[in-house]
Amino acid sequence: MNSYAILIVDDSPDDRFFLARNLRRTGLPLSIYEVQDGYEAIDYLSHQGNFADRLAYPMPQLLLLDLKMPGKNGFDILHWLKQNPPAPPIKIVVLSGSDLDLDIQAALNLGAERYLIKPAGPEELRNLICSTLSLAA
Repeated sequence: MNSYAILIVDDSPDDRFFLARNLRRTGLPLSIYEVQDGYEAIDYLSHQGNFADRLAYPMPQLLLLDLKMPGKNGFDILHWLKQNPPAPPIKIVVLSGSDLDLDIQAALNLGAERYLIKPAGPEELRNLICSTLSLAA
């Protein structure tokens, strides 16, 4: 069975911890990678700096992206991905505490496939990942 690489981009260590824990609880074959801000996300996605080793840091099939981060935020990453589309394409799901229609529409217009309000439990994440990556639930 293939392992699916997921990159979590979130400035909150607690949110990254609980999200990764809930992802592991889905029982799906996942490899989970984490970065703490937009700068690290871009380095990871472009295989630069600490993330230059493609074997250690594979291109994710799924990006779980927080919008509200200091420095480069989730919108900045969405803009960067639009200008630097990876091959093969990465599915992007925004996981945000914001339920503002403006944020939701902006994220979807910039290429996010889905927008989910935090917190997301293990079953919700399992369904999201299965449908986003076209896996059997």
